Amino acid sequence: MRKSKLIFFIIILTAISSLHSVGMNIKIATGNSDGVYYQIGNSIKEILETSNSELKVEIIETSGSIENAKLLLNNEVDIAFMQSDVAYNYQQDASSSLQGIASLYTELIQIIGRKELFIEEISDFNNEPIFIGSVGSGTAKNATDILLASNFKERDINKKHHSFSELVEAFQTGKINVAFVTAGLKFKPLTKIATEVNFIPINIETVIKLRNKYPYFVSAVIPAGTYDNQEEPISTVGVKALLVANEDLNKKVPNLLCSAIFSNRDVLAKVHPAASKIKLSRAKNGMIIPLHRGAESYYAQRNLINSIIFLLAFILVIILGFINKRIVKKLSKRFLNQLRHDIHFRIGLIIVLLFIFGSIGTFYFEHEVNEEFDTIYKAIWATLVYLLSGFDIDPITTGGKISAFLLLVGGIGILGTVVGNLASIFMKEGVEKMPRNVKRHIAICNWSKRGEKVIEELHHPTAEPDTDILILTDTEVNETELRDKSKRYANVYFIKGKPTSYETLKSARVNQAKSIIILSDAVDKNSEPDPKTIMTCLAIRQLSKDLKDDHQPHIIAELMERANRKMALDAGANEIVSAGFYRTGIMLQSAIYHNLSDIFHELLIYEQNSSSIYIIEKNKYSNIFLGKTFNEATKLINANCKETNPVILIGVRRIINNKSTVILNPLVNGESKNGKFDVFNDTDAMVVIAHNYPNLSNIK
Repeated sequence: MRKSKLIFFIIILTAISSLHSVGMNIKIATGNSDGVYYQIGNSIKEILETSNSELKVEIIETSGSIENAKLLLNNEVDIAFMQSDVAYNYQQDASSSLQGIASLYTELIQIIGRKELFIEEISDFNNEPIFIGSVGSGTAKNATDILLASNFKERDINKKHHSFSELVEAFQTGKINVAFVTAGLKFKPLTKIATEVNFIPINIETVIKLRNKYPYFVSAVIPAGTYDNQEEPISTVGVKALLVANEDLNKKVPNLLCSAIFSNRDVLAKVHPAASKIKLSRAKNGMIIPLHRGAESYYAQRNLINSIIFLLAFILVIILGFINKRIVKKLSKRFLNQLRHDIHFRIGLIIVLLFIFGSIGTFYFEHEVNEEFDTIYKAIWATLVYLLSGFDIDPITTGGKISAFLLLVGGIGILGTVVGNLASIFMKEGVEKMPRNVKRHIAICNWSKRGEKVIEELHHPTAEPDTDILILTDTEVNETELRDKSKRYANVYFIKGKPTSYETLKSARVNQAKSIIILSDAVDKNSEPDPKTIMTCLAIRQLSKDLKDDHQPHIIAELMERANRKMALDAGANEIVSAGFYRTGIMLQSAIYHNLSDIFHELLIYEQNSSSIYIIEKNKYSNIFLGKTFNEATKLINANCKETNPVILIGVRRIINNKSTVILNPLVNGESKNGKFDVFNDTDAMVVIAHNYPNLSNIK
């Protein structure tokens, strides 16, 4: 750090000394007095004037980027803060002389909607008064671009022009219900009304559409917890905040400015959180216009210094290697020996290489256009998170998507191999009670109070009371107490061992199971059980593959975070249950349609004289239904069902593209959300509501 400060100090002294010949006054155009540009601009003024008492910096307050561009082109200021989109649009003019000095940070386009009006998506903006900033501001241009990309017509946009200082008052007095704000995070006016609004996301399709038309947009995320009551990350887009100059500006000025900014990042960050994003490594990210020769000179100096440091470090490593030749030779021999003879070492090395190249690939393709990958360190972290739970924001370039796909496919395959080869080290015990050749049973992985409820329901007289159930858990269970408490623990067998263990799964014959339920192993509120659930899915599928078993058990996995759903499905789960997701959905629907939760409760619980959902396989219903439409089959059932067990046909389970899909209440034209249904065929199963499992095989 001291060495870095010294280098910057030398550069500043050199630049300042040369300024005596070109004048000592610098004018910087910023923005509104309550905006980020103005605050950071004043801090830069203090830094420059403190380093040289003869240097005078004048801060010009303006309405924003567009006015700044005009002032710069008219030579009324020397430097200007400017959004990259505005700089890009002015640069398209052949006579434009605008050139870039530095890319500072990303100004996120933060969109809010009035919470009490349930404005939650851009499609909800119809006829709503929309705040888009001052006339001629960059925010106004951004808002218009996004609305047009979201299929709004210009004439249908109810634009309201106000300055940022008027935003809170306009919202609280009802002049606006929606607002677009292009600014750094934790923007003060937004913090004042955060609890009264919903933060509106921009979907990936709109992001890609914007990127294709306007190359200055970058994909970004408002992190969860940025504002009060904002609990989820919000996907959005942003533009870069640039420092811009005329091409005829003396090259020493940009050099001086860059030195002042990048050597005093800690000072700037205290002025506004947005300045904490200013980094030398990102200084050219999103620079949509040509670099000024003075800035190019500065970055060339820094690259030369970094190259020299790297070269010296490399030479030092080589020298240390020669000095410790015996140790190096010994380590090399051990590495090669491990590589030849240890399968686990090879697998581990492949995982590390996959991780490294995946990180480099996503960084290379995405860093210019996606905030999640704008540094190699963020790309490494995002890759690690992706392997466990998926990206917070998806890659948007073709190269980034290919890298992510290869990571997913390679990661799942290798992790499956790891589980198949390493899980045998886990020990299991207590399998002596299990029938020797059990098959078509139900296996439950992990054990908790919810597991007791699962047993009670599965062995209910109207469910499958005689089915063998095997429970795989590494926790201590008092079997005697459970069996004394309920008769439904007949045919229930506990196997002590880790559900991720290859040997435990093999002992439980999970490859022969009818169904496998993986309960979320949440030990406490701080635990993250989803990766373990995903590993269990991988281990089960690897076991079936190793045993070359044609039968594939049906895996139902419980996840704590629905964001991990795709990863679990890719790992081999057939169905995903996310309790929090369903709980929220039921509560929302019950708020609209009262007592709806009672319906779900009755359908999900096996009780006497109550209705439940059943799936009737083809061998359990008559051939008369083949070739019948959904309405025809419904009439046939209604005409023939018994009064003691009324049956209601509600859907069809159909195999589509080798995947089992449920189509509920298909339309007359056969179209539905999950697929197309015309008439019943010999692979379809019926989804019905009935008091008991119905017999539809005798209907004629």
